[in-house]
Amino acid sequence: MNTRLATFLSGTLHPLLMPTLLFLILFFLAPVSLGVEGLDMTFKWIVIGFVFIYTFAIPAYLVYLLKRWGVISSLKMESLQERRIPYLMTAVIYGILGYFLYTKNSSLFACAYILWSITLVILCVAIISFWWQISAHAAGIGGVVGALAGILVKFGEGSLFIPLLCSMIIAGYLIGARLQLNAHTPRQVWAGLSLGIILSLMSVSYFF
Repeated sequence: MNTRLATFLSGTLHPLLMPTLLFLILFFLAPVSLGVEGLDMTFKWIVIGFVFIYTFAIPAYLVYLLKRWGVISSLKMESLQERRIPYLMTAVIYGILGYFLYTKNSSLFACAYILWSITLVILCVAIISFWWQISAHAAGIGGVVGALAGILVKFGEGSLFIPLLCSMIIAGYLIGARLQLNAHTPRQVWAGLSLGIILSLMSVSYFF
């Protein structure tokens, strides 16, 4: 893998985009598992829009502000010290969005649980980052793999088999990209991937 492709994959598969990707897959391929099969198309897109704004646009903008204010020196947040505040801030935003969906409509309870499981992954990444640099990219795609696998098994959603397979292949390429860019060591990316998969699987299995 060359550096240009690795940079492209790291950007397009950014951890903040993983919640939107996961909700797109579940809303349109396995709506019954989330209990949203009765929602009209417009409302589904509104929910996905909220997910995109609160899980990507707002956290990304706040990171940009932190860069402008000098709190962090780079948008890539390459040092441990620079990762802590953005990660904790993102976890809070995700948790708030989950609470909003939970209180907004009873049909969105499962969506809230999914967001809270993602919040748990981010929070764990933030806590680990106080001592060690774990891969957030790997944790993000691992969360997608774990959630899809858990829902497929628990609800028998055969329609998720292809997305699960694709997400596993993408995870492999993303791990390769992070290693190619020397952004992480093999231990850091595998730890991130394992963390995302395990926490998502546990969340779906026991709390979903």
